[in-house]
Amino acid sequence: APAEAVLSMGGCLRARAFPAPALVVPNARRGSVRSRAMPPAAASSGGKKRKMVALHGKGGNAAGFELYMQPLVAATAETWEWDFVEGPHSTGGDGRAWWNLPPGVRTFEATELEGIEESLALLDARAPFDGVMGFSQGAMLAAVACGRGLKGGNRPSVAIIVGAAFPTARGEDVRKLMRVETAAAEADGEMRNAIPERFAEVVPPVEPLVRSLHVVGKQDTMNPPAQAMRVAEAFFCAELLEHPGGHIVPMDERAMRAYVDAMR
Repeated sequence: APAEAVLSMGGCLRARAFPAPALVVPNARRGSVRSRAMPPAAASSGGKKRKMVALHGKGGNAAGFELYMQPLVAATAETWEWDFVEGPHSTGGDGRAWWNLPPGVRTFEATELEGIEESLALLDARAPFDGVMGFSQGAMLAAVACGRGLKGGNRPSVAIIVGAAFPTARGEDVRKLMRVETAAAEADGEMRNAIPERFAEVVPPVEPLVRSLHVVGKQDTMNPPAQAMRVAEAFFCAELLEHPGGHIVPMDERAMRAYVDAMR
């Protein structure tokens, strides 16, 4: 069955809804789209594993998120090592957060994210790393980090953003990524113009600096889909996975294959 609709963001085509078992994703050339089944993670060839930093949602903690994500950790164990980070702020009991909000205020409404600098410092201390996966408030922190950049000017090359809303108070940080991506794409275009025409087709096309997968729940009332789409629009050639559930990290077979593919 075909995808329900196709929309264009950041110069790439991406599918709004995906048929199983294939996922429609953009290839690296702007303005094109391809459909392919997602392979399992490639076996390690003896090289160093890549590092994925994982960021839990508000009220969660590193240990709980690690337990929940074990199926994906196991599926990618040959090529990735995971670092589950604990939010620096308490929400009571074992719950942690990446920033504090006034009672009743949502992140997309807030004019200040109190304590986010401490959270970004935790990521700076771990930089460089290859990937970041975040849920809810952790997903928003991941988006800020990808745009702002980390210590030494590093950015993860893979981002999996699940159940996010647009962090308005740090919106400029998020939007910075598109400016950086655009500058990189323009530089790539200048390089291509200098290549003899007969060689142009064999030169690999530009890849996003941050290849991203944005996971959106149709029934998410905590961070509504429109908010998640605002985050996705800030990433160049973002891939989109829509699921029928609410504010969750889906772990069904289709979602697992999408995560593994994003980490290819």
